[in-house]
Amino acid sequence: MNFTRHAVVALITVAIYAVCSEAQTYTLTDGNGVTTYTDAPASNHAPHNSTTAEANAQVKSPGMDGSEKNDILYIAPLKGRGFSYCVDVSVNGSEGLNMLVDTGASFTMLTVSSARRLGITNLDELPRMPVSTAGGVAWIRLVELESVKVGGVEAVSVEGGVSDQIGEGLDGLLGASFLGEFVYQVDGPGGKLSLKSQRGTGANGVWENARRIEKRNRYMENIRRFTAIKASLDIGAPIDDPDFKKAAGFTGENAGKLIAFYTRMLNSLDRKTSAVGASTDRRVYP
Repeated sequence: MNFTRHAVVALITVAIYAVCSEAQTYTLTDGNGVTTYTDAPASNHAPHNSTTAEANAQVKSPGMDGSEKNDILYIAPLKGRGFSYCVDVSVNGSEGLNMLVDTGASFTMLTVSSARRLGITNLDELPRMPVSTAGGVAWIRLVELESVKVGGVEAVSVEGGVSDQIGEGLDGLLGASFLGEFVYQVDGPGGKLSLKSQRGTGANGVWENARRIEKRNRYMENIRRFTAIKASLDIGAPIDDPDFKKAAGFTGENAGKLIAFYTRMLNSLDRKTSAVGASTDRRVYP
């Protein structure tokens, strides 16, 4: 199976998406022991709830030191028609969220109602971020999602957002802040999302280290960027940053909240990196 790695883009595009239809889920285990979840019925398939059942396959591949490592492969069923596909997601332990798979979105997004159901009720206190949409500049609220799971794979400390511009019938968008943690493939015609987690080599894993370094650099760049914007706003100077010049209502107070948000994200990443024993050159405390 061929997988592609997708880079995180600078801004997200929030749009109104088609509602994804519900589908019964079945399990199939092939001759290699790989468990696949699908909505294609067969007489020897037992119905399953894809949000709770585990579908992990251990795939051996060589590590950097020549040893074998365990990759976790999970194949989840996609729901929908046309160019829109949804998948069942668990966020912060709450299962069964119907989320559109959006490879062009930087953040994993929640609707306002979904955020409140998850206990995220301090929306007015969250930092606001202007984003580009087809209709112009819109605003989202940023929040750190402690856990995002699709079946048997999980990402922790995920950059999340809350928006009131996500279509009805959806609980949110599954974006690059989750998908980028894996080598993944969206197979629309086949109706499946394949996620492969490469984690067996720990601190020496090439993919893990590359992802950590990418996130560290991005968080640090955002801290630098919003610090510069805040300094301009605090003295009444025009904002030089082209992405924020047209964001009317962006204040120094909000820039300060974004600095604090990305500082927390950086510290969280640092703690996780330290926990797996990575060398100090891969850990940065702001």
